[in-house]
Amino acid sequence: MAELTGRARPVPLESLFEQLQPRPGGPAPEQVASHQRARLYRAMVEAAAEGGYGAVTMRRLTALAGVSTRTFYEQFSGKEDCFIRTYDVVVRSLTKKIISAQRAGQDWDARARLAIAAFAHSVASEPKAAQLALVETFTAGPASRQRSEHSSQLFERMVTVCSQHTSEPLELPPLVIKAVVAGLARVARARLLQGRAAELPQLVEELSAWVLSYCSPVTALLDDLTSEPSQPLGGLLGERTGGALDPAEPPPGDDRTRILLAALHIAGTRGVLSLSPGAIARSAEVSESAFSELFDDGYQCIISALEHAYRWELQRIVSAGIAAHDWQSGVQRALTTLAYDIANEPVRANVAFAEVLALGRTGIDCRESLMRGFARALATSARHPLRLSEVVAEAIVGALWEIIRHHLVRGEGWRLPQITGQLSYLVLTPVIGAQAAAQSIRAEQARLNARVIERHKTEVEQRFKRSGLASAT
Repeated sequence: MAELTGRARPVPLESLFEQLQPRPGGPAPEQVASHQRARLYRAMVEAAAEGGYGAVTMRRLTALAGVSTRTFYEQFSGKEDCFIRTYDVVVRSLTKKIISAQRAGQDWDARARLAIAAFAHSVASEPKAAQLALVETFTAGPASRQRSEHSSQLFERMVTVCSQHTSEPLELPPLVIKAVVAGLARVARARLLQGRAAELPQLVEELSAWVLSYCSPVTALLDDLTSEPSQPLGGLLGERTGGALDPAEPPPGDDRTRILLAALHIAGTRGVLSLSPGAIARSAEVSESAFSELFDDGYQCIISALEHAYRWELQRIVSAGIAAHDWQSGVQRALTTLAYDIANEPVRANVAFAEVLALGRTGIDCRESLMRGFARALATSARHPLRLSEVVAEAIVGALWEIIRHHLVRGEGWRLPQITGQLSYLVLTPVIGAQAAAQSIRAEQARLNARVIERHKTEVEQRFKRSGLASAT
């Protein structure tokens, strides 16, 4: 990690805390300034690793870097500016390592493995820098999250270029590329949060096999699995049966449910920073004292709301999956149920998939907990002889989560039911192979469409009979 300014040479991290002083015949002022910036970059990495971005103070930064506050403001406009530019340096360093590593491969398989290995070893060898880039960037404000979005797009372009500039060019749909990048980031982030980043190099082969499972001619035809949403289909997959966060009206007098629903609505429409106890109580039509008896503050309330929503949704999708005649169909029915629920309740879904990050580290921990639960359910759903490892389940859930978030933040949650076949392909392919996955998805789509047609036919016949015209024919 180092910054190039003009003709100044990059300063290695090892010399970061060694101060340079301008003197006759010594380093030029611009070299001293570059060295100071590098020390501040490392100081930001160290300070963020100590207690998260929110705990970083100017005093701590300048003390670690060995510079004055005046010198800091000569280099950066403030803490956030320093963080974002440090993030850029970390990402630039990681990008160079990945690009350099994959060049040694002649075909896509080799390049993919080398790139994944470079990523895993970089995170394992520099966990503090990786934590800043993969974790703290979500806690440092909207500008940092936008920078993270831009970096994800950069890595997606890298995967595209890597797959096309080989001895046998490979066309991977954008959805698959987004899934691969998000899944790898998710596995790394989970281990950073658990203090287990050193394990990542041991997972290279398993993660490579996951990525390469999508490298099939079938994947290029992924758009063929798109289906037009049909509202009756949602009912066929299981009617809403009630639950802690069923969108139906809460029972009269159930203050807790009213409060949880109100918190979700406020967070989804106005953002989590608007979650004051008074605002939640007014929206729920309860007293502030009733709120205070249940929750300490708005943040605790929204976390509880998300946890309840997660349990209710997980129960729904698991039930939909169990009702299917085999695991493959169960996966598709579960994802279809999830897609319809999100499409029908995009405001609340946006809280879980996007707005929760505005809660800082608390939000990240909540999101990680929800993702672990989904990954665990997915991994245990595959029965012998099918097998889905916990690591691959983590990667798949990370991929699905990012695709759903991507649609929600762009106001396109309504499209999710159309791509349930493609989402199912991401889940099934690593387990049963690309060809079998596509065949299973098409067969299940045909079965569900047939049920929709039959249901429609039955409803028409019943209306015809009720009309009294049947007896006249």
